[in-house]
Amino acid sequence: MSNIRDVARLSGHSVSTVSRVINNQSYVAKQTKQDILDAMEELDYHPNDVARALSTGKTYTIGVVLPYINIPYFQKLVSAITKAAFKENYQVTLLPSDYNEESEIKYLEMLKHRAFDGLIFTSRAISFEKIMECSLYGTITCCEDTFDYPISCAYTDREESYKKVFDLLRRLKFQNIGVISSRSEKYSQSTKKTKEAFKGVFGCKVPEKDSYMGAQDFNGGVIAAKKLLSSDPDIQVIFANSDQVAAGVIRELMVLNRDVPVIGQENLDYSKLMNFSTIDHKLTEIGEYAFWSIFEKDIVKKEIPSEFILRGVLIKD
Repeated sequence: MSNIRDVARLSGHSVSTVSRVINNQSYVAKQTKQDILDAMEELDYHPNDVARALSTGKTYTIGVVLPYINIPYFQKLVSAITKAAFKENYQVTLLPSDYNEESEIKYLEMLKHRAFDGLIFTSRAISFEKIMECSLYGTITCCEDTFDYPISCAYTDREESYKKVFDLLRRLKFQNIGVISSRSEKYSQSTKKTKEAFKGVFGCKVPEKDSYMGAQDFNGGVIAAKKLLSSDPDIQVIFANSDQVAAGVIRELMVLNRDVPVIGQENLDYSKLMNFSTIDHKLTEIGEYAFWSIFEKDIVKKEIPSEFILRGVLIKD
């Protein structure tokens, strides 16, 4: 098996010059670089990634913590992060957590031991305080507002986007509004902001009969629709926590022969194919910026405006 000294000998250049080419460090003349690359190809030489990481202090790998792999919301974020990483010759390691705090802490420990050059939390169960404890060991970015905490983030102002939707429903005279969420507001900023926005617009909490928690996918949407219509047969519109959930709601409404408008979130293919309104929280832009923030020396916080996309019919005769 060939080594770096064999490459140096065949190319006619020093070991240090070969090392600079392999690690993309400092300037090397074009012809010199080509000599070394030709020698590497002739010898079928492949750099040892572990040794290279030790010598450069970089793994060229980003860890991405996500609760679920099979949810389109997180798939869209990961896709954007991965595309940005690919352009910079970085690898992405997916770190499923299932919102388990022990798993998330384990991933922070991996960052501490230099398994990654940075860590991106697409969502989390642990506190910002816990994340801050490990921020000295590497760059950490969150795909949500980190408020006054010194943690980089890329996010949209969800409360503002939810207020716009609820204000539209108020102006259209909707009164019985079904609201679907995935987790308790104690753990989910999205749920918390949804409820705060509703109260801010209507001056009251979401009625218990019009609230359903626990929907995360298509089947969850089916169940949510059954529960909401069972507890309040006079539901006039349903605001779902994702397009995938909204699609499940619409499927069940068809089975029940109920014509109730549904609003989703994230502008996924579901909303385009089934022609229902949605909030685009710009997950692609958030994912891209989250990756680039890993390389910033200072704490950076980027707010990206969301967009309400009106499809189908909300105004009923």
